Amino acid sequence: MNQARSTGLIKRTGNTITLHKYALIAPTRRVNSALARGPPPMTFKFEIEDRIGRYPIEREIGRGATSRVYLGHDPNADNRPVAVKVFFFEEHQSAEDIKVIRKAFVAEAALAGRLSHPHIVEILDAVSEPNYSYLVMEYVEGSTLDDHADAATLLPVPKVVEIAFNCIRALDYAFQRGVVHRDIKPGNLLYSPAGEIKVSDFGASFQEALAHETTQLTGIGSPAYMSPEQIRLEPLNHQTDIYSLGVVIYKLLTGRLPYNASNPLSLTYEILNVQPQPPSTLRPDLPRMLDEICLKAMAKDPAQRYQSWIEFGKELSRAFGVLRSTDAKLSDSEKYADIRVLPFSIRLMMWCSGRGCGSVRGEKSARARRSSVKATTAMASM
Repeated sequence: MNQARSTGLIKRTGNTITLHKYALIAPTRRVNSALARGPPPMTFKFEIEDRIGRYPIEREIGRGATSRVYLGHDPNADNRPVAVKVFFFEEHQSAEDIKVIRKAFVAEAALAGRLSHPHIVEILDAVSEPNYSYLVMEYVEGSTLDDHADAATLLPVPKVVEIAFNCIRALDYAFQRGVVHRDIKPGNLLYSPAGEIKVSDFGASFQEALAHETTQLTGIGSPAYMSPEQIRLEPLNHQTDIYSLGVVIYKLLTGRLPYNASNPLSLTYEILNVQPQPPSTLRPDLPRMLDEICLKAMAKDPAQRYQSWIEFGKELSRAFGVLRSTDAKLSDSEKYADIRVLPFSIRLMMWCSGRGCGSVRGEKSARARRSSVKATTAMASM
């Protein structure tokens, strides 16, 4: 009979390692070490029935290069809807593929309880089984920005600016905690019917607390949104995310990528060597300031880009002012939802002074979690 063994942060039952939500706020190396001691990877065909762990599964809602996502429910939280992301190991995958997938799981699992922000998808639970691993995350109803990245389905320009600004707030919040996303693209930005945006999928992220694990993680990413330094496999910082967000803004404004490459090799060449056309050459109604913002964010040399998220955010606030002054006919549905409550300039000043005033509630929640961990650890040591 399997015997359960618990450190107060990590619970082992036979070959199963369960990482509790609050446990992962503790030093990340400790959690990562427990994962490393887990059973060796096995190849198998993973099939979902009606339950993953304690979570009843309703249906599949997404699929990526390293995982599948299912809509489930948490019976321990009033049966609220959750997204269950399963990292699977198919029979045809190589040992290197499995290594990449396991590292992606470790990178995201290590963020449980660490990133609590209105514009970041919250990770609630993380579990590693012998043959697969899974994360439980808050469920965001809606779709990704892929649905609004084609010329026929573009969002209003002011809404694109709002989305970009909120992404900046979220990514600055993560960066202040030692996290660089490294895979910003429309498919990783969730968009709700109410118009809210949330950054998801930190599986490719660099984390200072996991530097020995994540600096060598390759094989994950989206070439069309990669920065030149990411393609060259150089050390990365927040400016790789600034570049990728610049490409996202370009795509959301024009419905096209900034490069016209027909194959991966030519795409790589253009990212490294070709200056993209300003967005207004594809969409003449765009103000010149948005051209400048996109091109500066996508500069080949990181030293020529925005040097901080705050600087990037200030430029977007100026762009909104230009949009408001040059188009007085914008309908209410085309204006910032938040602008109707609080002027953009005031929100910007509060963010600059408080490093993200919109995340105050998240910060209080994170402090409560850290206090809970300290109390649990103290009790376990008595």
